[in-house]
This record gives sequence, structure tokens and C-alpha cells, in this order.
Amino acid sequence: MTTVVFLTGCASTMREIRDCKQGDWTQIGHKDGVAGGPAKFDERRDFCAHFDEDKIKKESSALYLNGWQAGNFEFWNQMGFTDGRAPRPFTYYTQQLANEKIVKNQTPLNPGAYEAGWQKGNAEYWVAIGDQDGAAGRPAGVEQQRQQQAGEIRFQLDSYRQGWDRGNNAYWARLGTEDAHQGTSDKHFFEHQKRANLEGVLVRENAYRTAWEKEIIEYWKRTAWSDATNGWDLYMRRVDARKRNVKFAETEYQSMWEQRLRQYWSDAGRDDGFGKPNQLEQRMANARNDKLFVLASTKDDYMQAWYAENARYCSPQNAFEFGRRSAYYALNVCNPTMLGRAQHGYASGERYEAVMRDRIRVERDLSSMIERRRDVEGRLNRLEKDIKRDRDNKDRPKNEENAKIDKKREQERDDLSRTIRDFNRKIDDLEMWRHRHTEQLESIMRSL
Repeated sequence: MTTVVFLTGCASTMREIRDCKQGDWTQIGHKDGVAGGPAKFDERRDFCAHFDEDKIKKESSALYLNGWQAGNFEFWNQMGFTDGRAPRPFTYYTQQLANEKIVKNQTPLNPGAYEAGWQKGNAEYWVAIGDQDGAAGRPAGVEQQRQQQAGEIRFQLDSYRQGWDRGNNAYWARLGTEDAHQGTSDKHFFEHQKRANLEGVLVRENAYRTAWEKEIIEYWKRTAWSDATNGWDLYMRRVDARKRNVKFAETEYQSMWEQRLRQYWSDAGRDDGFGKPNQLEQRMANARNDKLFVLASTKDDYMQAWYAENARYCSPQNAFEFGRRSAYYALNVCNPTMLGRAQHGYASGERYEAVMRDRIRVERDLSSMIERRRDVEGRLNRLEKDIKRDRDNKDRPKNEENAKIDKKREQERDDLSRTIRDFNRKIDDLEMWRHRHTEQLESIMRSL
């Protein structure tokens, strides 16, 4: 905890030193005021004299005071605004006087600044309430109910009406957007109007129609995107729109309809291109049955996508991956110029996987052999220690029994040493095979 306070103090001190060197006494005063502190020019001046005395001028005191007064006003004004917007009654000011920060800093009071901020915050509160009521489709007369419910929160009629007016406009715009989004005729406005008149809600036909006109274009774009692959076209939708008495955005519809079809044929080309033969003629012949349409650009869109995807499919790298998995690979779809490389890629994949399996087996055997050698080496080391211990023991009796033990140990040591040499030869062979397999794998990859 002590460290945090120390670091915070250091940061604060560094800021104050920078303020001294900048010499903007209006700003220095403003910082003290907006922080809720009292005016303390003398303290600031004495502190700054240690760092840049030349920045202290005759007029510094007046500049500091002007800045502090502006900051103090801002401090109380913001507090009043927050309370008014909360909302809290204006009398809450008296409770703020007991605020821990204000008491601790001995903040000079400024009731005028607080009231100005509170008035603005209170006005914003009622604007928001009005906006809420207007957007919910409530009649303007609800303001009387709001005024009665205000209680200690001062009611501002003009602010409420400002918000309600904005909300009411949004209400009609929302109705227009919702109707158009569902493809409902703008004639439905009159139903909304009738209900609004019964409920005493102000009618804004312009807001409704502006929103409806904007959204109906998006409706037809969405419809066109779906129609293009569901057997509907411009002429059919024109009749449908007339029946439903809905304005038809023909230009936007046709543009989106064609865009969707071009994407469809490109997607079909990509799908066929990856391992399938060119099926454009069959697809075009079945278009009507599939509820599709053929455009002037259909052949180019399909073929361009098919050729690009076919080239990717027939690439030696892709054939290599198929070969590694031993998966079916349709070589018959590759053109003669790519066929040889694709065949080589597939065969290389099969060979690569076979060599990889061999290398894995060698590495597994090598790991096992090294572990077994390590075990024998451990036994030999322990045996060597036993032999040395008995050899160095001057008190060890030289009898027939100990001679047999020594002979047996020598024989065991020779056997273990011979076993280790055998392991070393086998490990060297395995290392050689692993290296050879690695070279083979690298050679296969280079050949691609």
C-alpha cells in the first residue's frame, strides 16, 4: 500500500513540475479549481520557484485566480449537472456539502455554478423522458401525468416537449421502417393514422413515408437475393408488387438479382472445379428445373471459377496431399499440361507417407535402443564401482570364494561391455537410416 501511495505522489509531483516549467498560470489555477481544491497561489509559487523562477511573473497571481475561478465553477457545475440528470432534487445541494471529497479538500462553495449545472442536467433528464414517451407512441397529453409525478424533481415543460417531439418523430419513422421491412404497402399508413387519432397521438406522415421509402429499397434487395435462386424474376415480382399495391424498386431489384445469380454460377464453377468435370451445359439445361436463370455472363462466371479451382485441384501440391491420405484423386479432370505433374504429386504423396512411416518406426526403435543401452550402462557402472571397492579394500580376504566372485564380475563386465558395443553399432545403423529417410523426405518435397 505504501508503494502505491509513493508512486502516485511521484506522478503528481512530476505533473506539478511540468506545470511550473510550462508557466501557464491560468491552467495551473484551473487544475486546482476543477480538482475541487481551494485557491493556493502562494503555495504553487513557492514550489515552482525551485524549478523555474523565471516563469513566475507579476501577473501570475491574477492569471492563477482567473483559472481557479473557472475551474471551481466547472467543478460545481458538473456536480450540479450530474445531480440534475440523475435525477435528484435541487435541494440535494445541501447534502453535497457533506461530500467526503469536498470536506477533505475544503472546497470553496459555489451555489450559482451548481444551480446552473443542475438546471441543464434537469433539462436533459426531461428531454430524455419526453423522447421515451414520444418513441413509445404516447400522446402529448401524457405531459400532464409526468408533471404530476415529478414530485421534488422540478418539471421542465419545454424540455419534455422537445424530447417528446423528437421521440414522436422516431415513432413514425419506426412504423414506416417496420412496414417496408415486411413488404407492407405504404397505404398501411392510414391504419396507423386512424389508430393515432383515436389515441390522441400526433401524426407525422412525412417521417413515416421518408423511412418507408428508404427501407422499401432494402426490402426489394433482400427479396431479389432470395428470388434469384428460387425461380422468381423481375416480371413476376412486378405483377406481385402491383397486386400488393407496393412500390417496386425495379432498378435495385434487378441489380441485386443479377449479382446473386452471378455469385451462384461462380460458386457452382468453384464447386465443380475441385475434382469434378466441367458441368456447365448440364447445369444450364437443368436451370429451369432448379428454379435458376441463365444470364449473358453465366458462361464466363462459371468457366472462370471452374478453371481457377481446377488449376488448384490439379496442382502437384494438392495431388501430394491426396496421395499422402491415399484418397481417391480424379486425374481425369486434369488437362494434359497438368496431368503429369499431378500424377507425380500424387505418387510423391504416397511415397512420402511410406517413408515417413519408416522413419517413425526407425525413430521408435532408436529411442528404445538408446533406453536399453542406458540401462546396461547403468548396470556396468554399478559393477565397476563394486569391483573398484573390493580392489581397494586392503582388509578383504584373498580366498577362493572371493576369487570366484571377482572372476564372475570380470566375466559380467566383459558381457556388458560387449552388449553396449552391439547397441552402439545398432544405434549407428538406426541413425544412418533416420538420416537417409530424412534426406528422402526432403528430396520428395524438393521434387514438387
